[in-house]
Amino acid sequence: MSLRSPISIALYTNLVVTFCVAAIAILVAFRAVDMAVERAAREDISREIAIMLDRASERNTIPDTAILTTNIGRRMFTESAEEGGWVYLLAGSEGGVIVGNAKRMPPSETDIWAEVTGQDLGVSAGPVLVRIVSVEGDHRLLVGRRLTARQSLNAWFLPILAISVLVLSGLSSLLLWSLNQRFRRKVQAFNQVFKSVESGELGARMPTTTLAAPDDDLGVLGHHVNKALDEVERLLRGLESYSQVAAHELNHSITNLRDRLSSKGETEGAEQADNLIELVTHILELAKIEATPGFAMQTIKLADVVASALDLYSESFDEMAVSMDVNFDDADAQILGSKPLIESALINLLSNALKHAPRGSKVGVSTVREGRRVGFIVRDHGPGVESTELEALAALGRAGDSGGHGFGLRHVEAVAIRHGAQLKLENAAPGLKASLFFRLS
Repeated sequence: MSLRSPISIALYTNLVVTFCVAAIAILVAFRAVDMAVERAAREDISREIAIMLDRASERNTIPDTAILTTNIGRRMFTESAEEGGWVYLLAGSEGGVIVGNAKRMPPSETDIWAEVTGQDLGVSAGPVLVRIVSVEGDHRLLVGRRLTARQSLNAWFLPILAISVLVLSGLSSLLLWSLNQRFRRKVQAFNQVFKSVESGELGARMPTTTLAAPDDDLGVLGHHVNKALDEVERLLRGLESYSQVAAHELNHSITNLRDRLSSKGETEGAEQADNLIELVTHILELAKIEATPGFAMQTIKLADVVASALDLYSESFDEMAVSMDVNFDDADAQILGSKPLIESALINLLSNALKHAPRGSKVGVSTVREGRRVGFIVRDHGPGVESTELEALAALGRAGDSGGHGFGLRHVEAVAIRHGAQLKLENAAPGLKASLFFRLS
């Protein structure tokens, strides 16, 4: 699952927030109940000591210790002190036990609150909150209350709270995960449609299952995307049809004009007519590359395309006594593209290099891989150029002796744009270095 999608972010945020809230809730609940239990126990112990001491002070003829002994004995045997969570102990001046269900007095000062364990008092295990007070100067009275509510809290309440929070967190996360899966399926459907259109399938559309509910924003978006693609296809088909008709009519008219001029012996006019035919062909070719996604895209090996172009153009190099220095860096690198278009771009670069390469020199042709990109480089050893700007080079092509119209590099640029590739021109001193890099498939 991608961490960048909105629902994925919401899912992980929900999990983190839920666990943080659960931890805070458990801590707060534990502390609140613990404080409530301790406060209630203190109130009960204080009231119990007050009652016992008040009863002892009512009789002046009988010592307080005797009255306390009687009261503690009554509480122990008639009120089931241990079952009620009460702990009593009256100890003498030497620390000896006089009466009580506790076996020993903990080493603690008087008139303080203390939390001890049952083992410290010689009773069954568990936390006990006690208060120790002085009686008749040298005797000590201990009254305690077991913190059974806290034990119940630890044993039942907190685990149930934690499980409940985890279950709710799991249910909400499952809901978000389900929404994320639906969201991803629809986004993947969008991406597949756009990828198909990019590959030349003008009829690609969002599936009807993705356009279900009118209150689904992605479904509405998919409906509008389909309508937009319908309109784009209609316009492109119309443009392609119009271009073909225009090209046919222009070629037919200019060809007739050239034939008439030739028949009258006007060779210069006939040559100009041939140049016009070539110009119209170039313009229509560039327009088709830049505006019509009708070229079939497929996974191809760039080295195979380069090898094919070199085979087609090798005789031209032999005729000009120019050799080719070929080097393949990664022969297995694959890209998504149109083999005829890429091959035509390389042929244009080879033609440009051959025009400016001195006889007996070399033209370097190589495939190079750089990270997630792969491309080919064509470098000649000619006089080079003052500016590597495409506009300036196209102007040189139009003004050159070759009779061109400066469309060679424009053609390469159009192919680069069509493939999302990067065209780079550099003054190699001497010569011109042209590179075209594509993304790996």
